[in-house]
Amino acid sequence: MMNQQLYIVRRNSGQGGAERVAERLAKNFSDLFDVHRLWAGNLFNGHKIPGVSGAPWWRSWWYTQFINQLPIYNSTSVVYSLEYGPNCDIYRAGDGVHRLNVLRRYGERKSWMVNPWHWLAPKLEKNSFESARYIIANSELVKSHIVETYPHVERKIITIYNGFDSTVFKISDKSKGAIRAEIGLPVEADKVLLFSGSGFERKGLHHAINIVVKLHERGCKAYLVVVGKGNSDYVKNVINQLGLKDYIVFKGLVSNVEQYYQAADLMVLLTRYDPFSNSSLEALACGCPVITTCNNGVKEVMKPFSGLVVSDASEENVISGCAAFIVNQMPDPVKIAKSVSHLSAENEKRAHLEVINKVFLEKSLK
Repeated sequence: MMNQQLYIVRRNSGQGGAERVAERLAKNFSDLFDVHRLWAGNLFNGHKIPGVSGAPWWRSWWYTQFINQLPIYNSTSVVYSLEYGPNCDIYRAGDGVHRLNVLRRYGERKSWMVNPWHWLAPKLEKNSFESARYIIANSELVKSHIVETYPHVERKIITIYNGFDSTVFKISDKSKGAIRAEIGLPVEADKVLLFSGSGFERKGLHHAINIVVKLHERGCKAYLVVVGKGNSDYVKNVINQLGLKDYIVFKGLVSNVEQYYQAADLMVLLTRYDPFSNSSLEALACGCPVITTCNNGVKEVMKPFSGLVVSDASEENVISGCAAFIVNQMPDPVKIAKSVSHLSAENEKRAHLEVINKVFLEKSLK
């Protein structure tokens, strides 16, 4: 009903994972509700929403203060937040739990303490968890991390897996060789591996490069194609020292990422942590097997034939095992794609709509 207001809260706009979800939610429900997408820099009620400039912690704090003072919290509205801090009816915890993310990144090192964001974020996050009527986790992995840190909110949590656009991410009628020629990938490669994601270090680009090394040692002329946004400086010296410059291809952000999934023999994402990797799901939907870690929520929808899930990618024998798996793999693309067909964007939309309507109903009964 158009007199019902749906506010989608995410400070940034753009192509990040959570930002894409926010835009998708706003688009999906625009025919059902009066939808407002609240992002920093946009205008709302004649006022520019703050949070564009300044240090990260300042942008987040100022944005939260502004949102919390808006007249959007009433019986005919649902505030759906994907952002640490703002009060909300529904909070999508797509970033996991901040304290645990810090531990994974820094380990025993205390250098995190000099960053004000790491002091502010837990306070903002706690408010999101506690103000929400419902918390949406995009994997059971995320749900377990929330319960570990905030056990008192467990009853609020609903798991809804990410969905993919089945009109885009699907098996191609063309051969891999034809697609590779079309998008400028090496057609003579023994294996084409794909790394797709933003934030190269966290998502394990260095591990993917080490797999290429092991494959070359086995006599397999493998290429690694890197798609996405990130800082590659930390691996450039290694690439040059190992003589892999011609075998590691950086493509940056691309508009036709589905063709890269269709062209690749295998997707490699040995991530330190990923609540639920959209790129992994999209690869599977295109029939491309995936190698990832047990710290990626997408493992929950993978089958034994979908690829390989490893524990600690930093161990030498794990990288060797990945190389052996790639050499010996005999994937069935149709079977792989079919295994995730239920995770369509339409099914994801229905699951979210059920929660949104539940909030509207609860508010109307008060």
